[in-house]
Amino acid sequence: MKNRNGFMAAAEKLGETIFTSSIRILETEYQKEEKRQTVRQVFAELMETWGKQTQEEAAALGICYLHSSILMRSAEIRLTLYGRALYMDEKRLEKAWTLPRFFGQYEQDMTEIMDKLRKEFPRIYPYEEEAVRFWYAQYYYAALKVLCGDMLEEVREGREYRMLNKTEDFYFFFGRWRGEAEKLVCMENI
Repeated sequence: MKNRNGFMAAAEKLGETIFTSSIRILETEYQKEEKRQTVRQVFAELMETWGKQTQEEAAALGICYLHSSILMRSAEIRLTLYGRALYMDEKRLEKAWTLPRFFGQYEQDMTEIMDKLRKEFPRIYPYEEEAVRFWYAQYYYAALKVLCGDMLEEVREGREYRMLNKTEDFYFFFGRWRGEAEKLVCMENI
């Protein structure tokens, strides 16, 4: 157990150092207009499709991560528009979203972390590597939450958002798919 605790402590120390430089790269990347346009376009397509498929009012838009996408290395984020029944809504609309560069940077970081850990801990089991992957993913989920929070004002300025048939208390939330989530912005706060 001492080895396991030392392993995770070393992984955390490396992860914090590596993420500090990686987040600067991502901040620079997502300040570029073409990347911001790509993000706005994904949200716009989802809202436009909702308007074409249903007359029901949208009550919430969820930006959700899936732990399985880390395991499968698909790096998908699930965007979901919900009606009033939220998770129980049969007419919800889902869209898989893979952010350009975002999770590619995550994979680069993981390669660097694991290479450095292998020098110190020669025998790393697959379950230990997966534990590091899940732990390190939290940094990227937090960065994604900040990115989406920053982008929501631009999303709300778009024609598709203004045309969306939505409830008075429509809100955006970020969190785990079908798990805990946090409101990012609510119509009441606008």
